[in-house]
Amino acid sequence: MKRGLIKFALSALALGLSGCATSYGAKTIAPSGYNYNTAIADSKDQQLLLNLVRLRYRDTVVFMNITSVTTQHQYSAGVSAENAIPFRRASNGASVITPSAGYSETPTISYAPVTGTEFATNLLSPISAETIVLLANSGWSIERLMTCCVERLGRLSNAPSASGPTPPFLPNNQEYRRLARLLRQLQMREQVYVEQVAVGDGAELETHLSVNATPGPECDDLKRLLEIESCQAKLNLVARGMANEDAALLAQTRTVLGALYNLSHAVSVPAAHEAEGLVTDSRIASAETPTWRAFLGEQFQVKNSKQEPNRAFVKIQYRDHWFWIDDSDLESKTTFNLILFLLSLQSAASEGATPLLTVSASR
Repeated sequence: MKRGLIKFALSALALGLSGCATSYGAKTIAPSGYNYNTAIADSKDQQLLLNLVRLRYRDTVVFMNITSVTTQHQYSAGVSAENAIPFRRASNGASVITPSAGYSETPTISYAPVTGTEFATNLLSPISAETIVLLANSGWSIERLMTCCVERLGRLSNAPSASGPTPPFLPNNQEYRRLARLLRQLQMREQVYVEQVAVGDGAELETHLSVNATPGPECDDLKRLLEIESCQAKLNLVARGMANEDAALLAQTRTVLGALYNLSHAVSVPAAHEAEGLVTDSRIASAETPTWRAFLGEQFQVKNSKQEPNRAFVKIQYRDHWFWIDDSDLESKTTFNLILFLLSLQSAASEGATPLLTVSASR
């Protein structure tokens, strides 16, 4: 009788576990997938912020790519039987059958450091004109793109010195910021747009940034800043040497590393670290650009504190301090995500990056 009972229990347990395992395994795919997605996103955010802070301290930057994520699900089942023997009559003892089941998940994540030619290509190549056009046409602010990614447009400078380690003097880019803000206002009114036009036999495409501003103060500012005669201008984005230099406004983009350096200057550091000379404390050259955050058009800021922040979009601990971007700082979060997109786009287009872009203005 006992053998029959045990055999029946084992059969029922095996059947139940087989059905449960099949159902449970399928149900774990979506939850574990979401968790890995969140973990990978957090890892990429923290890595970028860490490298921005390192650049502020002139420390070595290291980028690690997650090359693969695999996981194994394991299930186990068993049955144990115990005999309960009374004190007086052993023949009246009872058997207790206890089933058991287990589940375990073993993830394997592979990392690869970005080094050598890939590192140089992705970080040291200037941001291509195609990348800027793609982002501008996807709804990104022209002001943000110009502030972060372009260091010169015609006679207007966005401080090429900001594309490297923190300079001793804070550059004044007030007029450049004014132009970037003006183009953003026109973009929001759909008076600035980007198009690609086939030239010649159609095998080659030209990218045009067209401005169609109505007469008024904004039009007057645009003509003065760009030194053009009409507010109906078509700016042709081409590589150096492909346009008539006499009628062209040369625009030079930053490298990806230069864009990272540019943002790193807005990393706030502890006063004690400034006093110890661990970072460069840039002196103000003009009251029109009093801080690095003003230099960036109030578009990026990284805070610091000794205590761990309670509400952070991304945070890292470095040199015994916490550095973070506030979760309510939408401007900084947007700029941070822009740099993540730039890193991805530049990596994908590293084979044919355009080193320079020239802007030709029709007069």
